[in-house]
Amino acid sequence: MNRGTGVAIYSPSAGIWGGGQIYIEQLCNYLNARDIPAWVYSSEPETFACPARSMRPARARRDRLVHAMGLASEWKRQCIGQVVLNDLASLWLAPLFRLQGLRVISLLHLYLQPRSHNPLGHGRLEYFLLRRSAPFCHHIFSVNRDNVAVLGERVRFVGNFVPQWFFPQPGEARPEKTHDFLFVGRFARQKNLPLFLRLLKNLRDTRGRRCTALLLGEGEEWESIQRLVKEWGLQGQVDFSPWVSRENLPHCYDRGRCFVISSLHEGFATTLLEAHARGVPALVTRSSGFCAEFVEEYGQPTGRVFVPEDVHDEEFLKAVERLLDRSPDLVGACMDKARLFDEDRVLGPIAECLRYTSGTV
Repeated sequence: MNRGTGVAIYSPSAGIWGGGQIYIEQLCNYLNARDIPAWVYSSEPETFACPARSMRPARARRDRLVHAMGLASEWKRQCIGQVVLNDLASLWLAPLFRLQGLRVISLLHLYLQPRSHNPLGHGRLEYFLLRRSAPFCHHIFSVNRDNVAVLGERVRFVGNFVPQWFFPQPGEARPEKTHDFLFVGRFARQKNLPLFLRLLKNLRDTRGRRCTALLLGEGEEWESIQRLVKEWGLQGQVDFSPWVSRENLPHCYDRGRCFVISSLHEGFATTLLEAHARGVPALVTRSSGFCAEFVEEYGQPTGRVFVPEDVHDEEFLKAVERLLDRSPDLVGACMDKARLFDEDRVLGPIAECLRYTSGTV
């Protein structure tokens, strides 16, 4: 390995496994397969199925700053000359790593926005700090197109992807449909599951259609979601499932007629691409980042986009019913759209950026 050509993928998040972690795991494997030595640095390296190294957990910003200074020195001793900062939680460290002589690449999943009613927004000081940190990056790649408008031309939109093995394979036996709707993700505030449950309730109370749903996942909002299901009398319509391994996810998607994202915000959800790879159309919120554009504006529509107020509108409820009824007709279009975002299209530009020779920092 030439001095300084190694790549550290810096992932400070802990206690979370989702699309962002899957993304950098696959990026790390993609780089190593192309002779670009890379490691994910995490306080939970055992959760990654790729080359990963342990770093001390540091939740407080001051601790993270001190720890990052030590990491920069350690990386240079290990011939690591590049760092990929995973998402907004680490973007503010770009000036430090650049001043330490590292080549800094930012990989953004969510988009930078001022805080309003959205719990994923940033306060005024933090928003200012992140915007001022961005120019210290040599390159910025974004899973979400919105960051191009916020941070300007220095950002390259690359999107997300789903691996080929996730698509139905020749001769594969697939399960029957068991539920109208499917949710896959963390039970967290930003996923806004009460909005989806309100939709189920209104479809029943207003339209007389008792739609069923499978909610697959875990998280801090699990108990409150359970209580809401009981309060609204949805026990016979909503089933829960714990996490399953990613290898078993394809057949979980097969059980739903329509995938749901009710989030306050997303980047470009891995789960949306996974659902499309299995031929499942989607119902997504307008606030769910590139998901909304992907479903309604990127080629043939493969679902519906809505805002929270729509769940009280009878015409929208009728449109949801039509989407459920038309689900079998959208299988091919969903798969074709998912194939547009493959591994080489998404990860290829990042790999080429990281393929450099020592001394170009």
